[in-house]
Amino acid sequence: MAETKKEKIFKFFESNQISFLVFFISMFIFISFAGTRLFLSDEGIVLDQFYNLINGSLALKIAKINVNNGIFMTIGTNLYGKFSYSLPILSIPTYYILKLIDGFFGAHFFILQLWAVSGGLIIFLIGKIRNIKYAKAGGITAYLILITANLYLFKPIYFPKWGELLSIEFTNIIISSFLILIIYLFFKNFFSNKIALFASFFIIIATPIPFYAITLKHHSLTLLLTLLSFYFFYKSYEKKDNKFIYLAYISAGLCVWVRILDGSVLLASLLITDFLIFKRSFKYIISISIVILISLLPFFIFNFLLLGNPFSIIESTPLTSEPVTINTAKDYIVLEQNPKNATQAQLMKDLGYTWGGKIKGYWFEVFGYSMFSKLINTFGIFLVSPFLIAALGFIVSAVKRKIKWNPADKLLGLYTILLFGTYGILHILFNIRPLVSIVTDTPVSLEYRYLLILYIILLYFVLRIDKVMIILENNLGTIVKLYGIILIIYIIYFIAGFPINFINIYYYTSIILISLLFLFIITYHPVNKNKKTFNLGLHGKIIVFLMAFALAQASSFLLFYYWIVNMTYLSPSQNITIMPVLNYIIDWMYRTIIY
Repeated sequence: MAETKKEKIFKFFESNQISFLVFFISMFIFISFAGTRLFLSDEGIVLDQFYNLINGSLALKIAKINVNNGIFMTIGTNLYGKFSYSLPILSIPTYYILKLIDGFFGAHFFILQLWAVSGGLIIFLIGKIRNIKYAKAGGITAYLILITANLYLFKPIYFPKWGELLSIEFTNIIISSFLILIIYLFFKNFFSNKIALFASFFIIIATPIPFYAITLKHHSLTLLLTLLSFYFFYKSYEKKDNKFIYLAYISAGLCVWVRILDGSVLLASLLITDFLIFKRSFKYIISISIVILISLLPFFIFNFLLLGNPFSIIESTPLTSEPVTINTAKDYIVLEQNPKNATQAQLMKDLGYTWGGKIKGYWFEVFGYSMFSKLINTFGIFLVSPFLIAALGFIVSAVKRKIKWNPADKLLGLYTILLFGTYGILHILFNIRPLVSIVTDTPVSLEYRYLLILYIILLYFVLRIDKVMIILENNLGTIVKLYGIILIIYIIYFIAGFPINFINIYYYTSIILISLLFLFIITYHPVNKNKKTFNLGLHGKIIVFLMAFALAQASSFLLFYYWIVNMTYLSPSQNITIMPVLNYIIDWMYRTIIY
């Protein structure tokens, strides 16, 4: 007897409960911190691009927000923003759906409802997975508590003014939630379900990636397409099915459209690894060339529409040197000058921010800073997330020939080499320095946003070390408890000693932490590596503590990053969060600290 459509849907849900759980937890967390603030000045340009796009123009003819200087380019008589139109185009359906909903009961209220429903589904799914009898009742109760607690303070965000911003941000949240899901599915190919779950939540709590889920920037989309390409490549190898390799190349081609450097490195990595692993026929080369050309069509089309030449590169187009003045939109957003900017500047100084400083032109030095050290206020990857220093242990093991490289190892390793190689070539030969520009052009930024993919790649190599993976597998509960305790201590210390020199304290603590964690991991040689009979010993217990400490360290960085951009926002009256309770808390903190 054939299954009905309802039975198929139910069966699909039952067999993918953990995947749904990962997705809804991600969405719940991202919406919790979402709002109308613009963290980076570039977001104003993206907002103007989107506003003109939904009004039928690629050129910037009307300003939605007062951004007078920025990354603009003039082509003929038209002015354009110098950012990919990929995220704005994906946000168009979201905008019209939210606009329609706003006419009935409010777009803000709908997103808040979706947030509460996500919270209820999380409780329900946890109950179902653990076979708890009252899972459904628990989910409904959680939803009612979440929505009731926020309705008392609810003040709707005015959609005609903020609708474009909310649409892009909400689209980014959906993309980022799928990104976390793909991370879970990708890691599940190589590790246990527990480790795959750890990997997905590690990205949320211990890397800056979630920060960009609630911005108008395209970094999450770049990461999603890159991870999809990795995922499909491995599926092609595992299942010996060419449809997956075609999907991998399509993802890479689309990534070129989103960000040409990342996409080009991804495409080159796929091609090299593909032809190294598989013996490809001439027919395959022809078919894959066609697939790549088709996937590059959005890139070529937009280059032609903007520059008049499909093979031109937007990134190489000179910026407009003059201040930009265009007509303003009906519901124009004015970023008012904050009367308390001197107080905010003093707060940042008290917290350890510094302004200015010498940056040498040596590429190797820039590489070192981006990974291991701090340049002005911007931290390297291993300082932002100290747990990832263990990835260097994979290199040590590989040199000693203790690890056999699988296709994913080769692809991710090659991608990393090509990524840094490309930045090195741009820096040395063409004096194009994207990593340095992050430090000089956005000195408030605390991390290198162009290297976000490395947090995922390094985590993969950390978990490829057997002793690290087994320690996590057997002691994850202990690590989570220690992590919670240490993070609470961090928060209490920050509040009790406020204002503390957080930047320097964090820097030196991370230096000590990565040194100890790396030393203890590479010198740890368990007698028995069997998962069931694995004995930690004192050495292993210290590693467990250091792992928990490293996770809490990274989370404190992420919380501080979110907090400081809210406290130093240009116009606090425009900083409205989706979740009313959080909006009330941020407003209270701002008035207590700044006024």
